[in-house]
Amino acid sequence: MEPDRTLGTVPLHDQIADDLRARIASGEYAPGQSLPSVRQLQERWGCADGTVREAIAILLGEGRITSSRGARARVRIPPTRSELAISISPEAAQTQKDLALQSEEERAATGAVELALGMPINQTRFTATYSRVQADQELATEFDVKVGTELLRRSYRTVNRDGGRLILSSVSHVPVSLVEQNPELLDEKNEPWPGGHWHQLHTVGIEIDRLDNSIIALQPTTRQRQDWGMDPGVPLLCLRSRSVDTLGRVVEVADSTYPADRTAIRYSHQLKRWE
Repeated sequence: MEPDRTLGTVPLHDQIADDLRARIASGEYAPGQSLPSVRQLQERWGCADGTVREAIAILLGEGRITSSRGARARVRIPPTRSELAISISPEAAQTQKDLALQSEEERAATGAVELALGMPINQTRFTATYSRVQADQELATEFDVKVGTELLRRSYRTVNRDGGRLILSSVSHVPVSLVEQNPELLDEKNEPWPGGHWHQLHTVGIEIDRLDNSIIALQPTTRQRQDWGMDPGVPLLCLRSRSVDTLGRVVEVADSTYPADRTAIRYSHQLKRWE
């Protein structure tokens, strides 16, 4: 894809960034290769080092290059891109829903990691943290409840046991009033729960009828970059999944995050054929 060039009257640092961006796109500077030094770029463009550093900062912010103290900037090596870990296909959602009706042995044999990533549980380390919070305006609107309504906040993290890198991360909210009749659902020590939230809600008589999903991009925090091993300039994709029950109520809101540079979202629409 051809890189965009800055429009209008272009400051010198943008001209330098445009030139380097085009050279990267053409393959002149390949992934992993060092860019010219600040001094070399100064001499090429006849400018101060601050101007060159502004250009480098632009490319860092775009996620095109990486930099470390005392070393030249390098063209970033893009990570392997995989499909979105939580499938948005109807078939995948139905598989997870139907699992909730199976025996505990069958539910325990198939966890979220297997369904999402195809990775055996013994290669991962899972943690769950529960807390009670009050609904802010955003979540109150999602659940159609009053601001301040008590919610159960559940944070889930799965890391690769070998490298310790984060591979799944999500935060779920459920109104406490919907699940408190089963005290086991309020205790994080019961995680991982065989059958996941589908079966958890099933134990209190709730059947999920549909999932409403939306995806937005977020700028990650420094901690999130560390956890995911992300380079500067790379955003996070946030998938918000709303579980709607057979009564039309939103019974869970879950936010799952994924690095945008290694995630592909795939879906299709089957259209009716003309007669």
